[in-house]
Order: sequence, then C-alpha cells, then structure tokens
Amino acid sequence: MAAEAAAAAAAGVAVGGAGLFEYNRKNFLYDRKLRQDTEYQIMDFRIKQAELWREDVKDIVGLTEVKMDTYNLCSAVMLGFCVVAFCEGRLHPGTPPWIVGCHTLSLGGAFVYFMMALWLSMQASITAKAYEVRLL
Repeated sequence: MAAEAAAAAAAGVAVGGAGLFEYNRKNFLYDRKLRQDTEYQIMDFRIKQAELWREDVKDIVGLTEVKMDTYNLCSAVMLGFCVVAFCEGRLHPGTPPWIVGCHTLSLGGAFVYFMMALWLSMQASITAKAYEVRLL
C-alpha cells in the first residue's frame, strides 16, 4: 500500500512537473520573442541614427561647398575687374606720381587679395570634400 501510494505520488509529481515545465517554457519562449523584437528594434534605431548622422555630414559639407563655390565666382569676377583696371584703367595725364603709385599699389593689393581668396576657397572646398570622404 505504501508502495502504491508512493507510485501514485510520483506519477502525480511527474504529471505536475511536466505541466509546470510547459508553463515555464511558454513564458520563456514568449520572453525570448519579446527580447528578440526589442533587440531588432534597437538595431533599427541605430541604423536610422547612423543614416541621420551621415545625412547631417553630407548637408554640412554641401553647405560648405556651395559657400566656397560662391566665393570662387565672386573672387574670379573681382579678379577680372582688377586685371581690367590694370590694363585699361589709365589715370589722366598730369596726375601726380604719388597718386599713380597709390592707385597701382591698391590695385596690386586687391589683385593679391582676390587671388588668395580664390585659392583659399578652392582649398576649403577640396578639404571639405576630403573630410566628407574620410568621415563616410
């Protein structure tokens, strides 16, 4: 009788243990699915964040390039005006030599300034593009 009771108790524990295992397994699988979904969502957020960062870098570099292209255009036009003033901008005969000297000096300074502005704007545009390539 004691053996039968022990066997019945063992069978009850085995059936109850199997039910308990199934209960925990369902919870475990449900939890695993939620964790996996959460990890995928985090990866998606990180990918979108990286895309936004790349877009910001492209926008900033593009802004710099547009600005430098505008400086290039303006510097080239003003440099052309300086060359025209050097070649065709004559002062009236009888102008004192010191005014001619100041005129030539100011045109020479403007020419150098516009030439440097042209050179540096090209350099800035190239450098911005190089950093964009390096960052992306």
